[in-house]
Amino acid sequence: MTHTIFLLLLILLLGTAVPSAADWTLVLLHTNDVHARVEETSVHSIKCGREEKCYGGVARRATEIRRIRSEEPNVLLLDAGDQFQGTVWFTLYKGAEAAHFMNRLGYDAMVFGNHEFDNGIDGLMKPFLRDINCSILSANIRPDSTLASTFGAAFQPYKIFEVGGQRVGVVGYTSRETPALSQPGPHLEFLEEVSTLQPIVDKLKTLGVNKIIALGHSGIAVDRLIARKVHGVDVVIGGHTNTFLYTGQPPSLERLEGDYPIMEVSEDGRRVPVVQAYAFGKYLGFLKVTFDDDGNVVRSTGNPILLDSNAAVLAEVEAWKQNLTSFTAQVVGKTLVFLNASQSACRFHECNLGNLICDAMVDNYTRSFDGERWSNVSACIMNGGGIRSSIDERIYNGSVTLEDLLTVLPFAGTFDRVQLKGSTLRAAFEHGAHRYGSKAGEFLQVSGLRVVLDVSRPAGRRVRSLSILCTQCRVPRYDPVRDAAVYAVVLPSYLVTGGDGFNVIKNGILEHSIGSGSTGSEPAALHPETDQRFWYL
Repeated sequence: MTHTIFLLLLILLLGTAVPSAADWTLVLLHTNDVHARVEETSVHSIKCGREEKCYGGVARRATEIRRIRSEEPNVLLLDAGDQFQGTVWFTLYKGAEAAHFMNRLGYDAMVFGNHEFDNGIDGLMKPFLRDINCSILSANIRPDSTLASTFGAAFQPYKIFEVGGQRVGVVGYTSRETPALSQPGPHLEFLEEVSTLQPIVDKLKTLGVNKIIALGHSGIAVDRLIARKVHGVDVVIGGHTNTFLYTGQPPSLERLEGDYPIMEVSEDGRRVPVVQAYAFGKYLGFLKVTFDDDGNVVRSTGNPILLDSNAAVLAEVEAWKQNLTSFTAQVVGKTLVFLNASQSACRFHECNLGNLICDAMVDNYTRSFDGERWSNVSACIMNGGGIRSSIDERIYNGSVTLEDLLTVLPFAGTFDRVQLKGSTLRAAFEHGAHRYGSKAGEFLQVSGLRVVLDVSRPAGRRVRSLSILCTQCRVPRYDPVRDAAVYAVVLPSYLVTGGDGFNVIKNGILEHSIGSGSTGSEPAALHPETDQRFWYL
């Protein structure tokens, strides 16, 4: 009797540990926020030096994808948006490079990220959407009648894939903040993600699809919300926040933000895995999901794979690269120090590259006046999220090339001079600090300003003091900003148009002079420092 009970218990135990004959396994390979990293990069995802260990790039990714496809019967390759922007590859090819290499690697589906709209709808339609072969998805973008027959026909809310005899639904979503972050124009509406996705998932269920992947570009907080709130979603694959998830000892230096996958419990009691794969093509996300016969996730395991090169794809990279060389190799300066653009620097406090850019913009606008005014402008602000890459002084003996500059500041635009009231300037700094700690790109870098923040206070009340370098003075000094006074400030045209949610600037401009995208000068060897432009209480 005891022996029989033992056998029954053993059978029950094994039944919970071993997949049944009806269980089915799918491997989800995924990328997000690649940002035009076609070539291999350094450990910091910037240009790789001759003697450095290099990572990522499409050739390495191709090798790993081919290996996994040869070993696993059921594979989908998905991208969660922001292939656009970030290096000189996009500056020159404007998305043609992304379409070519995504086709070469055989992606199955992609969602729009906010940066796909940086060149407007026309810049997205040609060349990228014209050339791309995979399905483009987003359920929460609604074009009006102006774009319904053109852009509206270029993407779908969802796609049903036949994989290994099973039907898998993939539904897409894009950040509803895209109009504040990019240039989608007036003819697109970006809807709230959860309420938009639920009826799409319900439709897939009625079509008999019981394995549903939500693929999106709204950030990890929204990804996790979708996992909890959208009934019927089995897996969430996200992007936008460059979130690094890993189970075990991380293989490189990225800051760990949770296990891979994060397991959320949905409102209907199911466990839903949520993943991202950091950014810049440094990792290939690898999630192996086992479903039971009813489409429920019974197991999900994996990790991002730290990405050796595929010779054929590497040869194609070199062929495309030839057109870049003469365009980008010009040396425009020299740095003696590391120019830091990491998110942990430029989106949390002042960074020396932000200081350098803003100081250069003020210097470019400095014009001598009469004996009582030494310049017509003394201050600069720019969004930290606009500074996209560091420059390593150890590469090429500190030489700074045009490619470096275009990688640091890849977005088309100008640095303009505007006049703002002191109250508008103060409100801009409140907006810049209102999501402090979230890696949001609106945190401001400055020149000619001194800011004291208390981030323990509620959003909207965090600026404790704000001072600006005087211009109507013979000896420059920092004076408190007065709400009613008018100040001249240099800033990117992106902020002029309300980018990153800075509508307070867009609506508060009293005078606007369009500038250029360059300093117009040849600097000597650079050594910018951080010099306590921000203080924290």
